[in-house]
Amino acid sequence: MIPKVIHYCWFGRGPKSKLIQKCIQSWKKYLPDYQIVEWNESNFDIYSNTFARQAYTAKKYAFVSDYVRLFALYNYGGIYMDTDVQVVKT
Repeated sequence: MIPKVIHYCWFGRGPKSKLIQKCIQSWKKYLPDYQIVEWNESNFDIYSNTFARQAYTAKKYAFVSDYVRLFALYNYGGIYMDTDVQVVKT
């Protein structure tokens, strides 16, 4: 069984746009029994992987997310959503 966990990435420490906030709120509204995990600099060691470190240093955060999403799903299970995915029903 797939765990009820939604993973998403937010690297670079920038503010989230109103669209991103709206999308994350839709996850909470329509998938209330899912745990939502944000992967960022505070809970993922950027230096644990050469690819992620190089991408982060170059400020190519989408490439960091490419690695971290696979890391998260492989190690913890669940599903991954990009931050521009809006859920419209359960």
